[in-house]
Amino acid sequence: MTELTVTPLKIVICFVIALLTTIMVRFALKDKRDLWFKRSRSNFILTVRGAIGEYLALGYPKTWQGGLILILLMAVLCLEFYLVLRWF
Repeated sequence: MTELTVTPLKIVICFVIALLTTIMVRFALKDKRDLWFKRSRSNFILTVRGAIGEYLALGYPKTWQGGLILILLMAVLCLEFYLVLRWF
């Protein structure tokens, strides 16, 4: 049986890792993001993003390539979280 311990420090580390991973994916996609993902803009006061948030947000997959990128991104994030919770 594996022991996964969750502490406030590990939560912060997981958050930072997730942020850096998604930023790297966003920069790796470059112009393909507009082909593979559909971005939505919300005008509701609680969900409005700034300029940086709009630039970094991937959006919703609209092609199979976008769906594959999303699945791979989620798998990588889960693996990173597992490694942090297990061995850090």
